[in-house]
Amino acid sequence: MSETFSILWPQVVLAAAGSLFVLAGTFAIPRRLFAPAALVVLALVSLLLWSGAPAAIATQSGHLAVQTSTLAVGFQLACLALAALVVLQTMALPHEHDAPLGEFHGLLMLLLSGLLTTIVANDLIVLFLSLELISIPTYVLLYLGRRDARSQESTIKYFLLSIFSAASLLYGLALVYGLTGTTQLGAIRSVLSATYDTTIPGQLPALPSAWGVVALVLIFGGLGFKLAAVPFHFYAPDVYEGTSAFNAGVLAVVPKAAGVAAFLRLAGTVTVGFESTAQQLAVILAIVSMTGGNCLAMLQTNIRRMLAYSGTAHAGYLLVGLAVTFWQQGHLAPAERGLPDGMQATLLYLLVYSLASIGFFSALIHLGRPHREVEHIDDLTGLARSRPLIACLMALFLFSMAGIPPLPGFWGKFALFSSALSVRQPSVETGFQLHPAFAILAVVGMLNAAIGAVYYLRLIGLMFLQDPQGAPAPEGRHPARLAAVMVASLMVVVGFFPGPLFKAVQRLHPAPASAQVAPAPAAATSQLADRPAR
Repeated sequence: MSETFSILWPQVVLAAAGSLFVLAGTFAIPRRLFAPAALVVLALVSLLLWSGAPAAIATQSGHLAVQTSTLAVGFQLACLALAALVVLQTMALPHEHDAPLGEFHGLLMLLLSGLLTTIVANDLIVLFLSLELISIPTYVLLYLGRRDARSQESTIKYFLLSIFSAASLLYGLALVYGLTGTTQLGAIRSVLSATYDTTIPGQLPALPSAWGVVALVLIFGGLGFKLAAVPFHFYAPDVYEGTSAFNAGVLAVVPKAAGVAAFLRLAGTVTVGFESTAQQLAVILAIVSMTGGNCLAMLQTNIRRMLAYSGTAHAGYLLVGLAVTFWQQGHLAPAERGLPDGMQATLLYLLVYSLASIGFFSALIHLGRPHREVEHIDDLTGLARSRPLIACLMALFLFSMAGIPPLPGFWGKFALFSSALSVRQPSVETGFQLHPAFAILAVVGMLNAAIGAVYYLRLIGLMFLQDPQGAPAPEGRHPARLAAVMVASLMVVVGFFPGPLFKAVQRLHPAPASAQVAPAPAAATSQLADRPAR
């Protein structure tokens, strides 16, 4: 129990602070105090995580419901840093709706607690509960952002579809439990490895279980909703359009980070023996998400709807790295795995996409005015002449999303497509050759990067090449502008000096093998697919 709490102390502090913030919102406390207090809490949690991580990694056992590693610690610290930028945005929330900032910051901390728990979950139950701890505060945040009819409609849509996706994920995880007899990820890996072991002399491996394939499809459905990947994306445009710019920014980043974290926890455990199925599902979803998201984004005139479809396209890019991860998990020996190249590329791209999204939505919040947020692309016409700094910042974020070198978005796409082109398969003539599916995936990804640049550049053209339409200046949302400037500065540094970031990602490692492996329950392998006598 003490080992578990040593890993979960940052999450416990966040959850307790979130509860106190919600309670404080019922008292007459000045609004200006909540954001600085939230930044203090985030700094305290970061210090607690940084100081306690080495001891937690060294002393943990393989039977805990949570497991930490350098990968988990790095992911958590990045989430806390991004959360600090989001808190700066809350300082600029409109006053005309009497937004309850105590509840806002409390819900953000509860949501962040769930996100930090997802990456350390070592049990299917803990993983599901951590994802729900993200979803439930999000429902309330969507309602608190704006209280008009459109906001309420978007909140109901997100709530209902999120429930369906949670049910799909829960059914998939329940099937995994039914097939393996355990909910612990290390034990699941042991059961599946014993069942689908290909190294036993004179014995062929069992055929993949049909129920296992069904479980994998259901899991992809549940987590595909988090990523807003096609065909689970249809809620995103309406929800982004109906809610506030702040909430749309949260939805653009947090669910995707949660979906990637969950996929990384499940890769190499519940996918053992089903790597080929997981790889095929990821490749298909990546292609349709990239293509569908970019093509639909080109047709939009509402900025947030455009960004929703753009987020779907970026989910497709993330799935490229996940597809490579599944292939590497099935073809590399355990001693060679470490952190797979596909996983490194996915984490890198998630970071650069999150930075660009937070920066762009910070600029939108800064440009918003009481009772009227920036809604349509025409609202940005001629922005470079009326607000040159904000126009340059927004252009920087859009260039990064488009993958224009040398900005971080280019390096993220480069890492993803390079990992796809690094996949080789045996060849009689040359020994090894490019895997055709991943070669096609890389080509489709590069073509979609060019398609995506069209609507990003169209928006930049409106800001810099058109005359302004006389829109009034923003009214006092300087903290959001500060957040945008901070993100832009970081992106410029990373863009011109990407080496340290690449090296930092390469130094990350999943939980040690000794901590990952747990003994399989007796007779658990008999519950899996029939092993045909051959």
